[in-house]
Amino acid sequence: MLQSTLIAQLVLRNAVPAHLKALLLLLLFCTALLYVANARWFESIRHLASIPLQRFNWQSEQFLGNALFRVTSLFLSSLTAAIFIYTYSLGAGFWYHPNQPSSFLLVIACVALCFILKLCSTIVFFKIHRNTALGSQVLDFHYSLNQLFSLLLGILLFVDVFYTRLDSSLYHFTVIIALIYFLVRLYGTILLLQNSFNYPILTVFVYLCTFEIVPALVIAKVLFVNT
Repeated sequence: MLQSTLIAQLVLRNAVPAHLKALLLLLLFCTALLYVANARWFESIRHLASIPLQRFNWQSEQFLGNALFRVTSLFLSSLTAAIFIYTYSLGAGFWYHPNQPSSFLLVIACVALCFILKLCSTIVFFKIHRNTALGSQVLDFHYSLNQLFSLLLGILLFVDVFYTRLDSSLYHFTVIIALIYFLVRLYGTILLLQNSFNYPILTVFVYLCTFEIVPALVIAKVLFVNT
C-alpha cells in the first residue's frame, strides 16, 4: 500500500495538466494555420525585424502596414504570452489562481488588452506628431520581434511541458531570452527614432519611457516580484 502511494505521488508530481497540453497543441495548430494564411510570413519577419539596420526603406516597403501580418502577430503573441504566464503561474499570487482552466481566460484577456492598448497608444502618439510613416515602421518592427520571440518561446514551452514535464531549468532560460528581446527591441526603436524622428531628444526619451521602459518594469513587477 505504501509503495503504491509513493509511486502515485511521484507520477502526479511530474504530471502536466491535460488542459495545459491542449493549450500548447492549440498554439501549434494556430501557428501552422497562420503560416498557411500568410505565405510570406518568415520573409516578412526577416525584413521587418531588420528595419532599424536598413539603409534604404525600399528593402522592406512591400511588407509594411500588412494588416494580416499585424493581426497574426497580435493573436500569436497574445496566445503565446498567456500560455507562458499560465504555465509557470507568473503573478498568480497577485491577480489570479493557477491550475484552474477558467483562469486562462482571464490571463489571455489581460494580455490581449495590454497588446491592444499598446497598439492604440503608439498610433495616437505618432498621429499627434504627424509622422504616421515612422509609426508604421515602429509597429511592424515590434510585431516582427514579437513573432520571433513567440516562436522561440513556443518551442521552449513544448520541450518543457511534453519532454521534461516542467522539471527543468528552461524557465530561467526563457527569462534570459525575454531580457535579450527587450534590449534588442529598445535598441532598434532608438535607432528608428534617431534616424527619422525630427523632434528634440527629450520627446524621444519621453516616448521610450512611456511606451517601452515603464510598461516593461510594470509587467516585471506584476509577473515576477508578486509571484
